[in-house]
Amino acid sequence: EKHAVILPDLLRLSDMLHKFIPTITAQYEKMYTIHFTSDVYLLVRLYGSNAFTYRQYNPDVAFCLEKMPKQERHLNIIIGHEFGHVTHCLYSDKHGIEWDKIDWVHPITWLLQEGVATYLSTKVVQARLDEYFAFEEDPKWLEFAETNQSTIAQQFFIDLTTHDAAYVWKEWFSINGGQHFQATRLAYYVGYCLVKQLVDELGEQRTFLLWDKENFHEMMMQTLQKMI
Repeated sequence: EKHAVILPDLLRLSDMLHKFIPTITAQYEKMYTIHFTSDVYLLVRLYGSNAFTYRQYNPDVAFCLEKMPKQERHLNIIIGHEFGHVTHCLYSDKHGIEWDKIDWVHPITWLLQEGVATYLSTKVVQARLDEYFAFEEDPKWLEFAETNQSTIAQQFFIDLTTHDAAYVWKEWFSINGGQHFQATRLAYYVGYCLVKQLVDELGEQRTFLLWDKENFHEMMMQTLQKMI
């Protein structure tokens, strides 16, 4: 009964996703000479994240229709972000990344992944910076993050070095976290700043391919400390 009421909205969102996904993926394929072969799933009655990728080397993408924004620009940002993850993996595979060296459950890996996906979404969708993190208009969130960047980075560094991965995930990456500053998913902002800094210093290719290098954690931690 509930879904009968919202069915027109779900069908509209499905149509929009089918329209916008090819446009976004075509941009990525042209920019990075890759080819998307992953599957896309449109899910109903799943009330967690709004979208996610799963599987590691060539991720599939799932969009949870009830959680999708109605505004076209914000929907495009989510598409850009999720296919940014896939782009990162395909680009890495294309350049011979050694996948067995990736520590998939380490917060530093997540930080690079979310930073790269956010950075890439800014290249394929035109929006205000706050919208790339919230998938909606939230200038106060961005203003808080920018004003308190040093404090946020310092607390992230402390948690990274004193807590386990599960704690860091919930506090910094999850929509259910954010107890330190009463603001969720601040790791996305930290990751984006780190990736921007690394791209300025190393270029895109070296930054995107850092995650199987022996000095990956060291370089990420050094760059994080520059934010403090």
